[in-house]
Amino acid sequence: MASVKKITDKIKRLGKPDTIRGNPVYRWFCPSERYVVDFAEDYSAEGWKQYDTDQDAAYFGVWVNPKTLQTLSYAEGDWSLVECADVAAFNAEIESMNSFYGEGFIFKAYDMQGGCEVARQDRQEFLIS
Repeated sequence: MASVKKITDKIKRLGKPDTIRGNPVYRWFCPSERYVVDFAEDYSAEGWKQYDTDQDAAYFGVWVNPKTLQTLSYAEGDWSLVECADVAAFNAEIESMNSFYGEGFIFKAYDMQGGCEVARQDRQEFLIS
């Protein structure tokens, strides 16, 4: 089973470094699927949380880690790892993500009359106070 720590370490070691909003970002291309993170053995223990978007699929996913002040995204083989220097930088990154990504959902439930209830993620939960 995969380890998120091994994935992020590999992205940092093999990726091309860049800077966004003053934060180092590492980019690496490696075809895979988002489930290597979702089902990694250390996913919860390391502090990772799924960040729901309107694009979530096997080929796309976003995660945040308030514990390590990192964000991780995967899109069709492209991995991006952002490391924030402090809580203010992390919160700014989350606010930028909140503005950029379309509102995702946790699930949709349909009733027999065709009504639909949508459970949405409270993205404010990712901000560190």
